[in-house]
Amino acid sequence: MLCGTLIKKLVNSDIAIFVIMTNLLSYTQKIEPLGKMLKQLLMLLKK
Repeated sequence: MLCGTLIKKLVNSDIAIFVIMTNLLSYTQKIEPLGKMLKQLLMLLKK
């Protein structure tokens, strides 16, 4: 039971992070330094 709710929470937060990241990336394409910072963050998250 606990495992199922944990997985659901993880998936939901993962989707939320993905949505936020894609929105931020679209905004920061004009701002190079922020875009680079976001890419570094994504690399860290993937590890």
